[in-house]
Amino acid sequence: MLCGECKPEPDVDHGVKVREGIDALHTGLPASEIDTIVATFRAAVALRELNWILHDSPSVFMGERPHRSARSVRLAELLIAAGADNIRVPQCPFCFREAPLRSALDDLRCCNRCWSRRRSRGPCARCRQERHLTNFHGTGERLCTGCIEQDPANHHQCTRCRRLNFITHRDGEVMLCRRCYRAPTATCASCGHLRQCDRIRTGSPICGTCAGKQRAKESCSRCHRLRLVQIRTELGEPICSVCGHRREPCSRCGKTLQVAARLAGVGPLCCACLEREPAYFSDCAQCGTHGRMYHHGLCTACACPGVLRRLFSREGQLGGAAAQIVEALLKCDSAAVLHWAERTPQRKPLATGICDMGDTLGHEALDNLPPSKSVEWLRNILVDAEALPPRDVVLHRTEAFVDARLRTIENRDDRVAARAFAEWHHLRRLRNQAGRGPLKRGSGSAAQHEIVAISTLLADLHAHGSTLAACRQDQVDDWLVRNPTRPQIHQFLAWAVRRGHAHEVEAPPPADRRTRDTLAGDDDRWMLIQRLIEGPGLETRDRVAGLLVLLYSQQTARLVTLKVSDVSVESTGSVMLKLGTVPLTVPAPVDRFVAELVGQRRGYAAIDIGDNPWLFPGGRSGRHLSASQMGLRLRRIGISPRVARNTALIELAGELPAAVIAKLLGFSIKRAVTWNIEAGNTNPRYAAAVARRSTGTNE
Repeated sequence: MLCGECKPEPDVDHGVKVREGIDALHTGLPASEIDTIVATFRAAVALRELNWILHDSPSVFMGERPHRSARSVRLAELLIAAGADNIRVPQCPFCFREAPLRSALDDLRCCNRCWSRRRSRGPCARCRQERHLTNFHGTGERLCTGCIEQDPANHHQCTRCRRLNFITHRDGEVMLCRRCYRAPTATCASCGHLRQCDRIRTGSPICGTCAGKQRAKESCSRCHRLRLVQIRTELGEPICSVCGHRREPCSRCGKTLQVAARLAGVGPLCCACLEREPAYFSDCAQCGTHGRMYHHGLCTACACPGVLRRLFSREGQLGGAAAQIVEALLKCDSAAVLHWAERTPQRKPLATGICDMGDTLGHEALDNLPPSKSVEWLRNILVDAEALPPRDVVLHRTEAFVDARLRTIENRDDRVAARAFAEWHHLRRLRNQAGRGPLKRGSGSAAQHEIVAISTLLADLHAHGSTLAACRQDQVDDWLVRNPTRPQIHQFLAWAVRRGHAHEVEAPPPADRRTRDTLAGDDDRWMLIQRLIEGPGLETRDRVAGLLVLLYSQQTARLVTLKVSDVSVESTGSVMLKLGTVPLTVPAPVDRFVAELVGQRRGYAAIDIGDNPWLFPGGRSGRHLSASQMGLRLRRIGISPRVARNTALIELAGELPAAVIAKLLGFSIKRAVTWNIEAGNTNPRYAAAVARRSTGTNE
């Protein structure tokens, strides 16, 4: 046994021994080819090492044992290139890839990737977490990838989206962030499919799917299966993607949610708790506030103005309308505004339309933008910030729908008649109601349904070569037979005959399809009331909403329009609730829930300017909860709004006169009389009898 410093044995020809060892491998190569390969290794030390390997451990060339020498790897590559048999391509003993073995770990030849992973891992100079490190240019610090991407010195303006972000791709003057960069299309060298690939300049492009398959697999610390590592625990133990996405109890809030991060000494954290975790807090570079930073070392309040100006500016200049929008958004919660700005990059129509809006800001300018929820959300913000005057959304939506539908009528005279009917019969009534107060969500549905039926009738007449003036009764009857679900034309035809637009035609009014589904018995109603009062795990607003439906027969459309000013507490401690023109006293213990709702109510709007006046605030700034969402919440706790309301109203109408129901519950007198009749309470002398009983009692 000789070390590398000693001279080889003078009496041994190692070149001949190497040739004999290669012949023993049964490679099938001719002697001349073997001589050429052996002649590549000129140093006597190299020939001696190969001689020892070929005679002591020839199994390394068959792939049964890992390579320990760079010379044996080189000999195997030369034999394979010459077309030798029984020689296996060298594999990395750690990741099992057939890659060049240019490095060594634990006295074994390995690929550069496995070597760099082992050698580059350590504590980051900034976050102090155990990560794979990179030498940061300029300071000499060894930082992890996350800290390098968060460093403001590495942030530049993206050429495409104009955001100040970490640049992942550079091509001359073009700089693209991760969101905007798209890898070029090429034929993957691994799977052979035409896909977006990386490493194109190397001549061996690879797609994302194949690149992921080449990642080193490790044994998961949870399921103990050999899989790709998704995350690691606070102790650095690998966890696969299946185990990493499992829901676990959060160490802070205790809720079983998907884990967003794992901290040493803390445990798993959900997304909400991770935002409030002090381990991720730092000082703002501008104002010095200690908290969770947004980016560039700035807090959300300091970063928001710059983000909005870059989003809505054109060549660095803000227009008059864009400046007003930015001023209104700066009055809102900065974190929510930044979250909205992330979903509204400059290339989207909303941002582009605001940049081109000019100096005039109005509802018409927003109407010219592509319709979307973001536009309506922005309109609510501007109205609450008093940058725009209030506008009834339901009225505007109904007017726009009617106008668009009437344009589909091809005959001019018919279109003029239909427009006159819509203006004077429907829109005038809706405008008068909007002048007294905001319209409910379904206030314009009747007008829309009737205009659709009218336009369908006139289109059918035009298709058969007729008009409204020349229409006959048999044509109307045929249309009603073919369209049984659109019978809402009786009012239009009667109006058209009176105004001279049609002659001797009519349509029957639709049948009364009102249903009076109620609960099986009054005991079922009181059992639901008891469950809402005593049942655990119910939100206060669900309790109050369900009790108002079961006790006072409130529709969900009217229920959500209740304001905080409709609830008052008297000096005696009693709670008064105004549902109609006369306030009523809320009985105990319902009064406790109503008072609790007033004090603890909160909306789901991400951004809200000022105080929300509604008792049931919704998901938009200054708006109440929608009737459909309220109905959905009630059905989730086992209450059908329509059935519960009908049951309560039948009980109330059977005990109280129509005038009392109308004043206390906010119903019209006509509707109250109708329900009195259905409940069997038709005694016209009820009020006088009550007055006489009261007088007799006083005497």
